[in-house]
Amino acid sequence: MRLLSSNGDVPSALKLALETNDPQACFHLARHYEAQNNTRDAIVYYSKSQRLHHAIRLAKENGYDQEVMTMSLQSSKPIMVQSAAYFERKGKFDKAVSLFMRGGNKKKAMELAMRHKIPIDDFPTEAVADNPDDHETM
Repeated sequence: MRLLSSNGDVPSALKLALETNDPQACFHLARHYEAQNNTRDAIVYYSKSQRLHHAIRLAKENGYDQEVMTMSLQSSKPIMVQSAAYFERKGKFDKAVSLFMRGGNKKKAMELAMRHKIPIDDFPTEAVADNPDDHETM
């Protein structure tokens, strides 16, 4: 895969990545697309390679907020919290509250929700019920 994409045989590399659905093949294709400034395809193939942090990084850098939100919801809690901070900086507080809540920073989610009058009812209760011993929400 790396050899195909570095030699410029992107159609063969793409075919190989699609046929095998191999995460490494998709990752190398994504890196190739990123180097070529083909951001949309790079994001797609970083996602397929299960390297969501790379896909989210690119989406943030290019202002693709819907992609940031969608991929963050599929990511680990630390990535959710990082994306929540990104949305907070952009003033998209509803998205920030949702990701802080799901990412485990319930205290920050509640503070933002109260400050910006965002109803907590709009967010999943399982995020609060995940850890009943979490004293951050008290």
